[in-house]
Amino acid sequence: MKEKFKYISMMKWAKDIFPYNRSLSGDGVRKTIKYIQENVNKKFKSKKFKSNSKYFDWIAPSEWKVTEAFIKEENGDKICDIKDNNLHLLGYSTKINKTFSYNQLKKKLYFLKDQPNAIPYFTSYYKRKWGFCISYNKFKNLKRNIKYKVVINSKHFKGFLDYAELYIKGKSKKEILIVSYICHPSMANNELSGPLVIMALSKFLKPQKYSVRLLLIPETIGAIAYIKKNFNHLKNNLVAGYNLTCVGDKGKFTLISSKEGNTYADKVATRVLKKTKNFKKYSFLKRGSNERQFGCQNLNLPFVTICRTRFGEFKEYHTSNDNLDLISEKNLLETLKLSKSIINDIQKNRIYLKKIFCEPFFSKYNLVRSTRIKANRTEKSLFDLAAYVDKNYDETELSKLLNQSKDDLIKKLKMLKKNKIIEEFY
Repeated sequence: MKEKFKYISMMKWAKDIFPYNRSLSGDGVRKTIKYIQENVNKKFKSKKFKSNSKYFDWIAPSEWKVTEAFIKEENGDKICDIKDNNLHLLGYSTKINKTFSYNQLKKKLYFLKDQPNAIPYFTSYYKRKWGFCISYNKFKNLKRNIKYKVVINSKHFKGFLDYAELYIKGKSKKEILIVSYICHPSMANNELSGPLVIMALSKFLKPQKYSVRLLLIPETIGAIAYIKKNFNHLKNNLVAGYNLTCVGDKGKFTLISSKEGNTYADKVATRVLKKTKNFKKYSFLKRGSNERQFGCQNLNLPFVTICRTRFGEFKEYHTSNDNLDLISEKNLLETLKLSKSIINDIQKNRIYLKKIFCEPFFSKYNLVRSTRIKANRTEKSLFDLAAYVDKNYDETELSKLLNQSKDDLIKKLKMLKKNKIIEEFY
């Protein structure tokens, strides 16, 4: 494995793009996409959604741009500056240039008492306000009898939410979707690990049977906008979808299932993950990333999320402690290998759909005896096979479910296909 991937360094990419001030929109996202195009794979296309536009029940927020943001004491000493850490500024903060007392300022400060040295990550995308995030230790040391100058040079305007997409065309227009997000500033495991693995996948995936789409979008609103824009295509062509997030730490692999827990995406991920030493499996009740949108209850897409330690369950989550020390090349390579295994597993299996409503009239095709007391073993296996073929069962799953050897099962599938009882999902 080391030999195969020796020409890439995901940690090198991570160090390069970690400082970019990404948000739902803006220059940080565009800068990240440009870096990917110039340093990883030029075939990634830069695309965009309009801001201030309605996507299902949501309205995408305005584009946001910030050039400076700091708090300084009366003597000019800065206690907080976005130039030192992007997390210092409440995401999407409004413009302000004003002096405040300690009691006024503290209402606009965010900190975590249980992680006193960490800068927390907070945003306010959908309500106009401003604020700063600092460590609790710094907050405790603020002087109470002086004035503080607060400067935020920012603006909100009609613009775009940018995203990146790479489409690897296969023999079929049916596709596998691999998704992550590029909308968080300066966090390694929560923000960068998923995109890093997808960037690496783009260098190794080759055209096969199914097409593969690699997608880097703003979380939540980006997923909603993408689904709105591509609704029919997803419904008609998605074979399986996977969201990658928090995949760079050393925790065991984790699967967040679809709502029903038995889609094709669930099944393939589960059987590949079972080959690892151990893994955790959560229900849809533990959702929290883009599976909330692609896996929503009335969309019914085969879509799940894969993590190492689940978001919110590692103490560094959404803080400045989620830094480059939390992820490693080894852990990222393990996730890359797992992701490739899932894709390859899907590519090598066939899925069939029944062309006939209700049970086929098997004797018409001379596939069973026209006179019988009960079905023999061969006939029963044909009945079962025709009953269970659908988008959630490939050859491997059917073989396991029906307790038939894969070779024997494939022969019967070809027989049903020849008689136009079933067709390949292709």
